[in-house]
Amino acid sequence: MTRRFGRALSGQRAYGTCPQQRGRNVSLIGAIALRGVVASVAIMGATDGLTFEAFIAQRLVPNLWAGACVVMDNASIHQEAFLRPILEQAGATLHFLSSYSPDFSPIENCWSKVKEFIRSIAPRTYHDLAQAINRAFQQVSLQDIHHWFTHCCYCITEYVEPVSSLPSNF
Repeated sequence: MTRRFGRALSGQRAYGTCPQQRGRNVSLIGAIALRGVVASVAIMGATDGLTFEAFIAQRLVPNLWAGACVVMDNASIHQEAFLRPILEQAGATLHFLSSYSPDFSPIENCWSKVKEFIRSIAPRTYHDLAQAINRAFQQVSLQDIHHWFTHCCYCITEYVEPVSSLPSNF
């Protein structure tokens, strides 16, 4: 997550360091609500259906409440058959966004803030990356989340109490 662009005075070059080797991918999965970051996890490598199912069952469902509304985009991983029954068993409802509509997904704004924070730290090891990810999620405030939901056209009438502290994500 190294910055690839920089600024310099007019007529001068911008300098910085960038590692020559790329490491393994780290995938982030998360969920936000008006109460705060509900669940998140960082996984080495790509996310498959089994990994996503484990996230839903072990991280998201225990933090859901009766009447919670889970909104997802139409990514193929979100179309798994297990998803609706496990969420409804927890008392939540599942809704899908229209195709190609990231403008209505507040989590996209959250990912933008998290990635920007991680880039600003420029971690070079997986341990440093794990710490940066945890710190990045701590930077997400209730005010940020309320603004993101409002920006995505969800009507917000009042602030909600934050979720109690959640366990470490990495």
